[in-house]
Amino acid sequence: MGYQSLIQRIVYKVSGRSLASSGLYVPSDDQYDYAIGGVPFFSATSDTRPDTEKPVQQRKQQFDNYKDPGEYSLNQWWLRSQSSFVGGAGIIYQDPDTQGTSLNIRYAKSIGIDPFTDPDVIQLLRETNESAVFVSPQSSGGVGMATWDDGTINTSGQVWVAEKNGKITRANVGAADISILGTTTIPTPVMTSYLENYTAPGLAPGFASANYLLAYSDDSTNGGLYKIDTAMTATKIYNRYTSLFGLPVNCMTLSRNQLYINVGAALYALSPTAAAGTAWPASPVASVPGNQTIISITDGPDAIYVAANDDTSGYIYKTTFDSSGLVNGLSQVAVLPDGERINCIAAYVATYLVISTMTGIRVGSFTGSGIVYGPPVVTVPLTSPPTTGVRPGIGISTSGFGKIVFYGTRAYVSTQTLQSQHDGAAGIMAVDLSTIVSDNNTNSETNAYSTWVFNPNTENYITGMAVTKDGRLLYGSTPGSGVGQAGHLWIEHLNRKMASGYLDTGRCRFNTIEPKLFKYFSIKTPTPLLGEVSVAVLDDTGGVTNYITYGPTLDPGTNDIATPTPSGPRNYESLRFTLKRGVTDTTVGGVLDSWQIKALPGTLKQRMITRNLLCFNQEKDKSGQYVSGDTLSLDRLTAVRQMCQRGDTVTLQDLVNNISDQVIIDDYQFTMMAPPGPNGENYGGYLTVIMRTVADSVPPVSLAGSDED
Repeated sequence: MGYQSLIQRIVYKVSGRSLASSGLYVPSDDQYDYAIGGVPFFSATSDTRPDTEKPVQQRKQQFDNYKDPGEYSLNQWWLRSQSSFVGGAGIIYQDPDTQGTSLNIRYAKSIGIDPFTDPDVIQLLRETNESAVFVSPQSSGGVGMATWDDGTINTSGQVWVAEKNGKITRANVGAADISILGTTTIPTPVMTSYLENYTAPGLAPGFASANYLLAYSDDSTNGGLYKIDTAMTATKIYNRYTSLFGLPVNCMTLSRNQLYINVGAALYALSPTAAAGTAWPASPVASVPGNQTIISITDGPDAIYVAANDDTSGYIYKTTFDSSGLVNGLSQVAVLPDGERINCIAAYVATYLVISTMTGIRVGSFTGSGIVYGPPVVTVPLTSPPTTGVRPGIGISTSGFGKIVFYGTRAYVSTQTLQSQHDGAAGIMAVDLSTIVSDNNTNSETNAYSTWVFNPNTENYITGMAVTKDGRLLYGSTPGSGVGQAGHLWIEHLNRKMASGYLDTGRCRFNTIEPKLFKYFSIKTPTPLLGEVSVAVLDDTGGVTNYITYGPTLDPGTNDIATPTPSGPRNYESLRFTLKRGVTDTTVGGVLDSWQIKALPGTLKQRMITRNLLCFNQEKDKSGQYVSGDTLSLDRLTAVRQMCQRGDTVTLQDLVNNISDQVIIDDYQFTMMAPPGPNGENYGGYLTVIMRTVADSVPPVSLAGSDED
């Protein structure tokens, strides 16, 4: 519909807001060139008023105030790098600003990698092998294990192993295996054991004559508490009280010259120096509620701490004392969340209390009046019902995490979940008690952790664990699935590295879900490399692309490696570093110091579009037909003004080429070319509109199929 009269007004008053019913201009007899938000215009393009179009500059004007310099590039690159891994595993996204220290020190996961020993690098852990001389005569495996310093030149000390089948073994720990010093047997089944590193008055610490192992047998005829000395002589110092038969005896610990042991819900105090055949005490020194069972005992700085479970939750108690200092009861100091039951607790250096549960690991601290525990360091699904997942004689569920030992600043915790943390193998987790990591998303703080030693392709549950005086781990496991298969003893080698291990970084997404173009990565290693370091890219589709392997003959230097595959924009990217030990020297391996990736924004750039338009009360189209109206110019100028002020998206229609774009009007300029006449008929000028596209992720919409009048 055209404007054929000098007094005809514009067909509608425009509001400036693009609506579904009025956001598009429907072509009429008048051959307009453009429409903005449904308002039609003729082009005013000329040599002096050119239309322009250009991409929006994506480089941000910013300064680098990050604690790891370079993470915010002042040029076009988006960078992510990491030079320390002491924060351990457990992140999904490699976003440093979500880590409370504002330092990029964590990663997603690792297998066979040591991030803690040297804070500057990651390296391979030591190899773990099955003992060739330890033979379990029955399908039971070790249920108790401990190490001690025998005071000799043996640098690793000795190990005691108490098996459920009644066999007790004492051995020296060598570089690769144990050498058995003696064995004995006590009636089966052995329920729990405890090694006492006792030093008698006048003897130097660690002398063999002052050490013994305590083990409890639940045999209905000859059961009781046995004391085994270094000559492997077993003496039953406490008879088993017949009324206790059938109740679980899960744990014991020695404190204040008393051995505290559980029987069901009761806590008894026994003397480790009792004469042979001493009767079991008639009454316990304390008890938990009758619907609970004591599962673990540890010696705290101010009291004995006891963990117990009922059918749904875990509880922690501490002993109370009478006026003479004897235990006379228990007071509850902590309750775990509903559904989280305890497998083991262990106190360390009068400061920390590590708690392993059926779903995770927690670290608590002693307060003087009890304990305060933090959020889970790591969590796993509950893999067996609490009422059916307890192995007889061990008292630990087949879900979550189990035994706990300490060395230096680390707590080592055994895994026993069906959701294995070691790529299908059972193994041990390391919790670094000296490193606190925080999460700005949840405002929580936990300790750093990582997977630790394991034996590949072994799924047997770990039932006992110990650490030598030089920091090596030993652990016993249940038999395999074969009929009559014996238990196993695993030893961390003194200096031989694992054959290989790998570490996956978190997903590098730069705190945005916008697509990115990942172009390069680089790594730094000590030189010369004595083993291999391979780099692979993990993309957001789950694909793994192996790129390059560095080693003794190929140094990474300072060069970037291009990553054209997989091609195209991606939401995120991770790196996998695989370290391998030396070919001829198995005591050395690949070492990684740091890594960096470079990326570019992967979104289609917005465009800046400038259009020069006629905005007069009377205008002529290409066919010579006039369009006029008394307020035609002012109405359209007002519409554009309102669209710009409101900042909403509107549709820019190119009526000549039949395409349209969603745009925002960033700026406009109206140049008045003549003063208005007496009736306003001369009002008008040239309108320059500067627009920015907002939907360039799709091609311009074609209007070729639209109907024209």
